[in-house]
Amino acid sequence: MTRKRFGKLLLLLGFFVCAGYCGTVFGSYSLSLGTFAEKEAEVLHRQLIERGYPVYVLYGDNCEVRLGCFDTLPAAGESAEKLKNDEKIVAKIVEEEDADQAQFSWDDEDPGHGVDESAITEYGDTRAQKIVSLGIELFGHPYKYGGTKIGKGIDCSYFVQSIFKKLGIFLPRTSGEQFKVGQEVKAPALQVGDLVFFKKTYYNKRRKKGVTRINHVGIYIGNGEFIHATRNVMRVTISRLDEAYFVKRFAGARRVLKT
Repeated sequence: MTRKRFGKLLLLLGFFVCAGYCGTVFGSYSLSLGTFAEKEAEVLHRQLIERGYPVYVLYGDNCEVRLGCFDTLPAAGESAEKLKNDEKIVAKIVEEEDADQAQFSWDDEDPGHGVDESAITEYGDTRAQKIVSLGIELFGHPYKYGGTKIGKGIDCSYFVQSIFKKLGIFLPRTSGEQFKVGQEVKAPALQVGDLVFFKKTYYNKRRKKGVTRINHVGIYIGNGEFIHATRNVMRVTISRLDEAYFVKRFAGARRVLKT
C-alpha cells in the first residue's frame, strides 16, 4: 500500500472512529419510510400526521414518504428506532444533500427590498401577513449557504422549511426535494403561501454537458412578490417574480397550504 493510500485510509478510519466515540455526526438527515403509489402514500401520510409525526410526501412516478429533518445522525437513529417500536415501520436514514445556491453565480440578481413591521398591513391576506411577519423575525439574520442555525445565518430552503414548520407543515431540507412536495401550480394561479422555485444550468465536467437543477426557493406573498433568503444581499428579502432575472430562471410552483 502506498503512503498516499495509507494516509487516506487513516483519514477515513478517523472519521468513523470520531462518529462512533463522539456520538454525533452533524448534517441534515431524514427518514425514508418507503415508496408507494400516490393514494397509499397519502393514506400513510395522513395516518402519521394524525399521530403527531412530522411526515411529508415527495411526489413522483413513485411517491416517497419521508419523516422529519434531523441535525444529527444519532437523533435520526433514535427517531427510526421509535418508529419501529411504536408503529412497526422500518425506516431508512437518508442524508439530505446540500445542493442549493452555493455553486452558482447570482451576480446579476436584483437585490430586492426589505420590509419592517409597518409594511405587514400592506398585505390584505392574513396568511401573507403571517408569512411576512415570520420572515421579519429572520430578517436581521444573514444568508449562509447550508445554514440551519438562525443566529448564524440561514439559506433559502431552510428559511422556507422554518416558516412552514411554524405553520404546522413539514417540508424536506433542500429546494430540490421541496420541489417534489405538494401540488403543481401554474404561475397565473399562484396564491399566497405557494412555493416558487428557480433553476440554473451549470456545466458538469464528468458528463461534459450542461445540467439544470432547482437551486432556489421562496414563498409567494401576493402582488407578484415572494419572500426568500438570498445569497447576494446575505439576508432575507422580498423580490418580484416579474424581474427579468427571476422570469428567466422560474422553474415552477407548488402548493402545500390547504386552500
